[in-house]
Amino acid sequence: MLSKIRKNMRAFSLPLWIVAASFVGTIFLVWGKGSLTGPSGSEVATVNGEPIDLIEFNREYNQLTNQLQQQFGENYRKLFPDKEIKIAALQRLINRKLVLEEAKKEGIQVSDWAVAKRIRSFPFLQKDGKFSEELYKEFLKANRLSPKVFEDKIREDLLIEKIMAVIDKAPSVTTFELQNLYRKTFGKREFKYKLFLKKDYKPSISEKELREFYRENISQFKEKTGKKYFLIKIPKSQKDSEGLARKVYNLAKLGKVEKLNDFHPQQVNDKKLISEKFKDKNFGFYSDESNYYVFFKKEGEKAKPFETVKKDIEKTLKEKKAVELAKKSAEEFLKKGLEPKEKTKPLDRDQFFEMFKPINPQEIENIFSSKKGKRFLLVLTNGYGIFEPITDLKVEKMEKEKIEKLKQFILDAKKQSDYQNFLNLLRQKANIKVNEKFFK
Repeated sequence: MLSKIRKNMRAFSLPLWIVAASFVGTIFLVWGKGSLTGPSGSEVATVNGEPIDLIEFNREYNQLTNQLQQQFGENYRKLFPDKEIKIAALQRLINRKLVLEEAKKEGIQVSDWAVAKRIRSFPFLQKDGKFSEELYKEFLKANRLSPKVFEDKIREDLLIEKIMAVIDKAPSVTTFELQNLYRKTFGKREFKYKLFLKKDYKPSISEKELREFYRENISQFKEKTGKKYFLIKIPKSQKDSEGLARKVYNLAKLGKVEKLNDFHPQQVNDKKLISEKFKDKNFGFYSDESNYYVFFKKEGEKAKPFETVKKDIEKTLKEKKAVELAKKSAEEFLKKGLEPKEKTKPLDRDQFFEMFKPINPQEIENIFSSKKGKRFLLVLTNGYGIFEPITDLKVEKMEKEKIEKLKQFILDAKKQSDYQNFLNLLRQKANIKVNEKFFK
């Protein structure tokens, strides 16, 4: 949580009718007393007898899909299974209906004037700074909406905002909460430490080690030689040789070079064969009495000579060995219970990172939130370090700008929590029925 505060320091920027559960990833549903029984046909669900039809559901599903695509790019499908997106869309619709029903019970209303004012305020419906009837009609037509359906949707949004306004007024932040979280978030502490840096170790590398590394990692030392012809030979005596030849030919036709490598193609340097059989084509097929042949062009490559890469290999292996020696020394230091001698001045998290550059930022959180006297072995970009906090977190002076941002963060978190609790209460009283066939 603290790392999130430091990273963001901003309000939750969610539309009011999107709840935290709509962020797919750890989605679960508390449907209410109705559970997974009920509607059939085109009804996706009912909320206290009020239907959620397929058109409404598909519109919400498409909107959520577009939001995920904008936020996560084309790979959003790999992150969020379609079933979870559907569940999240239904969750949003259920929450919306529950809140609207509560607004109706409380007698909350929205005037036609307020609906018109909101619609006229949308920038995408304005031309030269003024509401455009023409743009409004084009928008409705493009989204296949009637004026009544769209205006009812705006009326519902405004009703929800009125309910949310009541919830938003409830939270407050105490001085103790603010001071306590400020100290945990921005406080400084002192450390004892001992560094084991790779630059302090000078390992030697044998010729045998160098050559073994070169041989085992030969692919790292390949260089391009330009487009070359390659040939795959398939003996006719092989089982289903004709089918295999056809498969290989289709791979060559589609340019699936990586898959063609599975058939161990051989580079062709015979100029006569290239001239007579290949005839400057990018791929092709021919046969003789004994074999089928598939040829294709791909980027040729060859290994750089050992002597030209020897120094680079030596540098790599020396660094690797130095890191291993640094780790071993640090672990022995810890095992023997030796005392770190060097001390820092009071540091906050950013200063600690700049001074020691640990690889894993989470380790900074662990060391700043731990008790005094506990020792940590941290992996650094240039080796290893043993650290021990020797003071508690302290704040010399609370900065006004940070206080205001932190206060807003706490308020937003409380509002979100209050809203979720409000929805949970409505769910517990509700009779919610879901059509299973849409979520299989």
